[in-house]
Amino acid sequence: MYNYSDKPRNGLINLVKFVALLLSTILLSTLLGFYLGYAEFQTPQWMVEPTATPTATPPPEYDLKQAEAFFAQGDLQGAVRSYDQALRKEPTNDQALIEQARLLIYTRNTGKALERAAQAMTINPNSPDNLAYYCRALDWEAKYEEAFAACFCSTELHPKNADGYAFLSEIYTDLGNVRNGKSYAQQAIDLNYNNVNAHFNMGYALEVQGKYDEAAAAYDRAITLAPNVSNSYIAAGLMYHTMGGYRKYQSMKPYEVAADRFKRAIRLQPFNPEPYTRLGWTYYYDEQYGRAVDALEQGLGVDPTYAKGWGNLGTIYYARRRFEEATTAFPKAIELSENEFLRRARLLEVYTEAPAASGPVQVPILRGRFEWPDKPMEMKYTAELKVLSYTPSTDLNLEQNCAEQIAQSLRAETIIMPPDQPITFTAAFSHTTGQAVLDLNTGNLSITMTNLPQSAKKYELKIFYWPSRTDSLGVFSPTPDNQVYINVKFDEKLDAPVEYYYQLGLSYAYIERCKESEPWLLKSLELEPAAWNPAWQGLERCPSPKSPPTPIPTETPYPTATPTK
Repeated sequence: MYNYSDKPRNGLINLVKFVALLLSTILLSTLLGFYLGYAEFQTPQWMVEPTATPTATPPPEYDLKQAEAFFAQGDLQGAVRSYDQALRKEPTNDQALIEQARLLIYTRNTGKALERAAQAMTINPNSPDNLAYYCRALDWEAKYEEAFAACFCSTELHPKNADGYAFLSEIYTDLGNVRNGKSYAQQAIDLNYNNVNAHFNMGYALEVQGKYDEAAAAYDRAITLAPNVSNSYIAAGLMYHTMGGYRKYQSMKPYEVAADRFKRAIRLQPFNPEPYTRLGWTYYYDEQYGRAVDALEQGLGVDPTYAKGWGNLGTIYYARRRFEEATTAFPKAIELSENEFLRRARLLEVYTEAPAASGPVQVPILRGRFEWPDKPMEMKYTAELKVLSYTPSTDLNLEQNCAEQIAQSLRAETIIMPPDQPITFTAAFSHTTGQAVLDLNTGNLSITMTNLPQSAKKYELKIFYWPSRTDSLGVFSPTPDNQVYINVKFDEKLDAPVEYYYQLGLSYAYIERCKESEPWLLKSLELEPAAWNPAWQGLERCPSPKSPPTPIPTETPYPTATPTK
């Protein structure tokens, strides 16, 4: 018998060596095969991650159907987003452009509405809808002369299209000519009784005329014809709310009807703060103070940048003698109201020198329209600066109809040049791009541009505000590498409603915080020094050496929860 511990091991060692040599040979051959390209490594099936099955991109027709479905549900923002998706796939679809423009007017984004309507006009100027809604977008942007031209062109080319007459009515009423406003609205109704714009603008004319019950009835007819448009409910609700202040309408229970209209607007547009604020104000006038506060707080939850919501909430707190809470609401209302100035910014333009028949002239070469953010809380507007096209006046075709002439002017700017001189200056800007960001919180405007050519004359930057204001922001030159970096700080502000200032000042005065009340009371008197201003009562409680020398009026009653009707 062998003792395993004494057994010779040379055989086992040789076997191990042989196996190691064999494995080394196989490995070396495999590596050599990979190097020469003869071998191919196959990943085991169990190691392969499954790839996602590619999904087809929906065609633009799908997005258009989605937009129609959203609109049928009253979801205007959803419809606007669907039209954006369709236009990214088919940017020359003029029907999608004009339908989105129509909805953007409802959402108060009138700057973008005008841009979309203008794009639709350049593609298909002979469309009755494109021309009529281009007119309306111009009106909402307070470009009344151009709006008149477009609407009169609409009624000339499409005399059976009720929208042209309805929007003419709107322009006249905007300008205070109620007689013509009602006349054109009636023409629209006579042409097509089922036209919602005709009834809505008849209601608008009657409202301006002070015939609130008739205006409410007209708005209600618009609701019946288009029950998914929240603006008609808000307009009708405002009329019933106004009627609540008159004894002769009390049998109608106008505040209840107004609240109903605002609630229905909220159901259609749950992310719009306006109907919440209107509902809260109606509850306030109906002496339902708890409901009023709840509605206003819900609206501010939807959009905390809505100045009117904060102002109304502060007024209710003040009237209910909840002065501490009023001192938190009014500063927000005032800050947001004063910053409304920057919300009116519409366009940026960069001007350069160009040759013309009469000599060099300053013309815009880059233009950008400010886009609203998707979320109001972001408080930043952006504008993409794009190069403009130009055509010499000698190339204008004046034998076209009025709509085609409007489209011609929208496609390119016009410059008067000698007949034999071509336009060449625009070629230098073919690669120029730029972007502007306007921060509403800080008041800063930052602009960057690339590939801006050097020029013997400096460039000029202009900004355009709604409704009809243009400011020059100064001149500049690009850096040696043709780059531009500009920062502008805006300090100008609008005044908030005078009652915000004196109610805030009085709230501080009533809780014995006179130092904090002084600037608000004085600001209120700066805006309205008349004897009726309640700020005088606050200065009686908290005298100030800076008080203007106006006689102190009789004592203003202590605030009460019941509003004046």
